[in-house]
Amino acid sequence: MPTLPNGSTRLGLCLTLTLLVSGCATAPSTSAICDGTVQSRTDHAAALVADGGAQSLVTGALLIRQIDAGCSK
Repeated sequence: MPTLPNGSTRLGLCLTLTLLVSGCATAPSTSAICDGTVQSRTDHAAALVADGGAQSLVTGALLIRQIDAGCSK
């Protein structure tokens, strides 16, 4: 016959299940991320052009293109 878990195991199990059921494990809204970062992405692109080094220009531009591509859907 299986044994019951001790008190701390039961508490951990209850907390885990509560978090899963309450929605804490869900992904954020893509539209909220896209809409909320429009100006920041524009400002970042301008800053990269103004004073970014060669490597930061390449990586920053790639990051902005990837976010823009994901947000244009």
